[in-house]
Amino acid sequence: MRAASTAATLTLLQKRGSSAVLLPEFMREVYIGQRTGLLHVTRGDDEARVSFRSVNGEIVSGSSSNERGRLGDTLVRWGVLTCEDLERALAMVQQQGRRLAPVLRELDLLDTPGLEQALALHIREMLMTALQWDEAWLLFEDQELPDAPAEDLTLRCSTADLILELARRIPRGDAVKRGLGSLDRRVVAVAEPPFRLEQVSVSAADRYVLSRADGRSSARELIAAAKLPAEHVERSLLGLLLTGALRALPPGPQTPLAVFRVAAAPPAAARRR
Repeated sequence: MRAASTAATLTLLQKRGSSAVLLPEFMREVYIGQRTGLLHVTRGDDEARVSFRSVNGEIVSGSSSNERGRLGDTLVRWGVLTCEDLERALAMVQQQGRRLAPVLRELDLLDTPGLEQALALHIREMLMTALQWDEAWLLFEDQELPDAPAEDLTLRCSTADLILELARRIPRGDAVKRGLGSLDRRVVAVAEPPFRLEQVSVSAADRYVLSRADGRSSARELIAAAKLPAEHVERSLLGLLLTGALRALPPGPQTPLAVFRVAAAPPAAARRR
């Protein structure tokens, strides 16, 4: 649902319901629409909330109202920082009015590559936590944002990769089926997807779907023909549709289309930038 704001630079996208259904939908809107603004996900009627900053469709940072969801606590929980190191860094943050990440770097507690990995871990954890919320209020503020401070770090992994991971980890199979819609629609891999395959972690199911989606077979037929678990193929179909790498065709005569060729998987999935 779209509601126009009184400010010319602000448009609101907002829905309430199961986060397992709505969060992937909103992420697609942000990514495919190349939106700049803030995505807020609030759990039910309480004050638990995660927010994500996007620039031209790419998630670049995030924050949480929950103490366990904050970057420092995430790093301690994963054993990247000790409690003592975090307390020392937070004292400097409070005294100097700065962000945590550059302070950690200044104190030599983490280098830049380590901080970039930590930020990616933090964003993933917040997204996967919000995905589990049975009832959530999602709101996207579509607006130009002020530039982040020069010392801030931004996310160094692809938003397409985050969406694919969301689709793989949706907690309920019925939410996946609802996202897919009719399985009788024919699907085709687009010739020029909005991301490069080396930017994302491509699963065996993703490779199967991309190699077989030529516009002649329906999603149902692809699922039935696969030698992989049907659930894996369904989640792959949803993720690839959400990222724009796959599109569903309207009903009509079958027209043979070129198959999207998928190269062999690299030893490790490379991240962009």
